[in-house]
Amino acid sequence: MSHRLTDGAGTRRVAASCCNTPVFLEMKGGHWLSLYAALWPKADRPVVELRTMIGERDDLPRDLPNLKTHSIGFYGRLFGAWVRMGFRNPRFPDSGELPLEGG
Repeated sequence: MSHRLTDGAGTRRVAASCCNTPVFLEMKGGHWLSLYAALWPKADRPVVELRTMIGERDDLPRDLPNLKTHSIGFYGRLFGAWVRMGFRNPRFPDSGELPLEGG
C-alpha cells in the first residue's frame, strides 16, 4: 500500500500491506528509490555510504558521514546514475500489487 502525506505531496511511502513494514520511499519525478536497508539480511545489504537529510539529529552513530542536507557530491552521484540510465525515470504502480521478478 502507498501513502502520501497530502494529495499533492512529492513523496510516496510504500509499505507491505500484510505487516505495514516500510519498503521504499519514492520521490515524484526522481530516478531513484530510497530503500530501507534493514529489510535485508546484513550479509545481503547494499553498502551504506552515508546518511543524508538528518537535520539536527545528534543521536546517530558516527560510523558514516551524517549529512544535515544533501551535498554537491550526493547530487553529482545521482546525476551520474541518471546519465547511465539514459535520463529515464522508472515508473512504479501507484496502487495494488508491485510486480515481482520471477513470481
